[in-house]
Amino acid sequence: MKISCVLLLLINLQHVRTDLQYDSCSYWTSSKGYGLPEFTERRVLNDVTVYYYDSRTRSKTPCPDWINTTAGKDEWGIIHHWSDYNKDFFTLGFQSASKQFNQTGSLSDQNIYQGSGCCSLYPNGTYRGFLTSAFNGKDFLSLDISSRMFVAAVPQAVVYKNLKERDPATINVLAAFYKTRCLDRLNIFKQAPEVLIRKAPEVRIFEQQKADSITVTCHVTGFYPRVIQVVWLGPDLQPVDEGVTDVLPNEDGTYQTRKSVIVPEEDVGEHTYSCVVLHSSVPDNITRVWGGEKAGGMAVWISLVCICLLAAGIGLVVWWRCRTRDAVI
Repeated sequence: MKISCVLLLLINLQHVRTDLQYDSCSYWTSSKGYGLPEFTERRVLNDVTVYYYDSRTRSKTPCPDWINTTAGKDEWGIIHHWSDYNKDFFTLGFQSASKQFNQTGSLSDQNIYQGSGCCSLYPNGTYRGFLTSAFNGKDFLSLDISSRMFVAAVPQAVVYKNLKERDPATINVLAAFYKTRCLDRLNIFKQAPEVLIRKAPEVRIFEQQKADSITVTCHVTGFYPRVIQVVWLGPDLQPVDEGVTDVLPNEDGTYQTRKSVIVPEEDVGEHTYSCVVLHSSVPDNITRVWGGEKAGGMAVWISLVCICLLAAGIGLVVWWRCRTRDAVI
């Protein structure tokens, strides 16, 4: 039975580990009225910015010293070249969205068009890429990489979709990039010194008593990079889904998060719950187990401990007195 439980636990951990990802993402923004540059481009790997460009300063991040291969330098030159194209691409999207949503007059004072393109490499070897955009915080247009067609999220995006699909050559380039070439760029960015930094998380468990249950929280802090997976495993060693939790920054540049599970009062003291933390800074995982105790049971144990300590104290005094007496005699 014990071996079966251990195998089941390992299977669950293996499943959880595939949820971790290595992301190389590009973020583009065309805006008006927010005090931002008209266009910005930022390329990051797991939240580490490796390239930045904006239309206000017109300065592009130069090729860093850690890129020391010809292929890497060539790729950096391509990034510089595409920044100019991306500016025109997203400015056109901004103008089309503003027009189709009839954002004229005072409504045109503040608008923002955002795009993101990512490729994700998972520890199990699988790979995923996507390209999508949004207008004023709502989905607008995305690229279906397989069919090489744009997908309009709202009717107002159909005009821009049709406009972009008049240029199949560019669509083919984009689809090919997010299918394979983005992975090559990810491997280059992985060499950035900031990306190689690793800080292991500190994990602790605390509980909060409620009327008919206990909320048990797994608090994880001090880790870097940001990508982390925190999972509660219940009595049957199955993941306990308590919703998505936010990862927040600490003042020292590391991150923190927490995840809670609600334990019914009838289960307290009867079952154990395990908080499993997976992070790139540790080779395997960090696991903290919470067993809980019923109030009455805890009181009994405290009493027993006190009695044992008292008995041990009395025994020590008797032994010392006997030894002293023997020494005098």
